[in-house]
Amino acid sequence: MGVSLVTGKENNPISVKDAKERILKSIKPINRTEKINIKDSLNRILSKSIKAKRTQPAFNTSAMDGYATKRKYLKIIPKCLDIIGETKAGDKNKFKLKKDQAVRVFTGSFLPEGCDKVILQENCEKNKDKVYVKEVNSESYIREKGEDFFQNDQCLLKSSIMDFGNIALAGAMNYKLIEVYKRPRIGIIANGNELFEPGNKNQQVKQPASTKPSIMSSVNSWGGDAVDLGIAKDTVNSLKSKLKKGLSCDMIVTIGGASIGDYDLVYKSLKEMNFKLNFWKIKMKPGKPLMFGYLKNKPIIGLPGNPVSSMVCAQLFLKQSIYKLQNHNYNENIFDFRLGKDLPKNNWRESYVRGYISKNTNNQIVAMPISNQDSSSLSSYANADLLIIREPNARKIKKNSLVKAIILN
Repeated sequence: MGVSLVTGKENNPISVKDAKERILKSIKPINRTEKINIKDSLNRILSKSIKAKRTQPAFNTSAMDGYATKRKYLKIIPKCLDIIGETKAGDKNKFKLKKDQAVRVFTGSFLPEGCDKVILQENCEKNKDKVYVKEVNSESYIREKGEDFFQNDQCLLKSSIMDFGNIALAGAMNYKLIEVYKRPRIGIIANGNELFEPGNKNQQVKQPASTKPSIMSSVNSWGGDAVDLGIAKDTVNSLKSKLKKGLSCDMIVTIGGASIGDYDLVYKSLKEMNFKLNFWKIKMKPGKPLMFGYLKNKPIIGLPGNPVSSMVCAQLFLKQSIYKLQNHNYNENIFDFRLGKDLPKNNWRESYVRGYISKNTNNQIVAMPISNQDSSSLSSYANADLLIIREPNARKIKKNSLVKAIILN
């Protein structure tokens, strides 16, 4: 058994909340920007607020297929109206309604001047240039001019994340290019003599470095630019060589070697390079041996070596860090679920229990804990939809009780 290289307060495990706050407080945004096409902007972060270049809709518009007219012509039903023409979506309006007249319209059609009612086509019978209104729908089915937004409205704010909805909104505002923060370059180093790159010749006594491509894919999906720094051997020289290459990045992430065993050399290697440790170990399961600090003003997160521990820690700590580098304060969405089966008493660490979404006998959606919670079990993590959060020292909890959970993927 190895001996800890760190003594005092730094070696005392801290809470998940404290670890998150320390990381966010320490990381400074990179503030480099670029202009990109909105079609390439998923999960990127706006570097400045943008205003609408147009009004949507530009005029009053029909929300359904039917006949546009005025309410005052419909005081007595049934009623016969004269059809003076039709307007399709994309046509400029060229009609002005007079008494007992209507215009054939379609969803998205601009409405004639003075129209305040669209009668659904199913409430009417058409005969040549006449329409017989059998019934008047209670709704107007009119989208008012500017109902979505007006020109010069500030619709997207600086530091907004460009999700699917915001990309569509930017397009509707008539933007092709937007200014976003540049992708922070995140250097990824796996560590361990037992590891080899996935896809290489199978070696029975060794293990594919399967966590590395998962972490790199996650980094890219969170707006970062993952840089593969390879696999470091269990030697200080190998680790220091990889770490030096990583200093060209905006942040370094190590996978494995963050514990205190004889061959867990990440901290020793960092210390020889004047690493400034912030914390090492958290009160969390899985993921206790998480490390955070700075090397030459570059933030470093040391993830645990066990695959599930590493990926859970990436979800909780690395994700928020990459967004913070892009000037976005990310908060994990936490949802309430009913529990699918009993859970035993928890220990002194905050636990993140892998589970999947199911339904109980009452057809209610429930969070069903997965039986295998071993921190090396990738199949159970791959089958998980969520992480059920359990407070330290939580009592046994029964089936159908409410629990809090983080949705994965």
